Amino acid sequence: MDLIIVDLITNPDKFFQSLLNQNLSLKKPAAIIFALSLLAAIYQYRLMLKLSQAMPESLQSFFIVGAYIQVFSTHLGFFATWLIIAALMHGLSAFFDGRGEFRRTFEFAGYGFLPSLLGSLITVPLSLKYVESAAVVEVDVQKLATNPEVLIKSLLDYFPDGYVYSAIFLNLAVSAWSFLIWTFALKNACNINLRHAAFCTAIPTAIFSLYQIMALAKLL
Repeated sequence: MDLIIVDLITNPDKFFQSLLNQNLSLKKPAAIIFALSLLAAIYQYRLMLKLSQAMPESLQSFFIVGAYIQVFSTHLGFFATWLIIAALMHGLSAFFDGRGEFRRTFEFAGYGFLPSLLGSLITVPLSLKYVESAAVVEVDVQKLATNPEVLIKSLLDYFPDGYVYSAIFLNLAVSAWSFLIWTFALKNACNINLRHAAFCTAIPTAIFSLYQIMALAKLL
């Protein structure tokens, strides 16, 4: 592992202070976002292919097309989330006389997704295991038209409650870690004190975490 990334894990304040003395570069944070979105896209793609097995053969091609669309939208969604979180943190820092450039906040915010990437390396393979093991029964098209959720519900029973609760707990731990990284990121990017930085990062962290927890809760 890159020694600089080790500093991000062990001493985020030192990590971001060192970056302030370097030219702005989005390569590493963009790589983190891309890897995270790739894992999510692989899961969504495999899920859509599995769901297509429950459809009549004449309709399976539509699900395959939908799988490719899902891959693209997943990648786009994570990069958009990066931008939105950075914008929220930077905007809130203005209330505390933040003086940094948005480009630097955007760069630093990307590193806050590293915990999500590490967490996804655990949850995505496990989730795929349950998806792949699910026995999908062909769904009646008329029934699907009246209740679209019947298709996805056919897979939910294959996710043990213990796994879902563990995933939620892991998500909370990941969110706390991201919050810590984002706090030091904003502190250094906008030159504000740690308490104000924590306040500014708490809101986007809570929104990001709540969205993920709600998605997991649907499996219960």
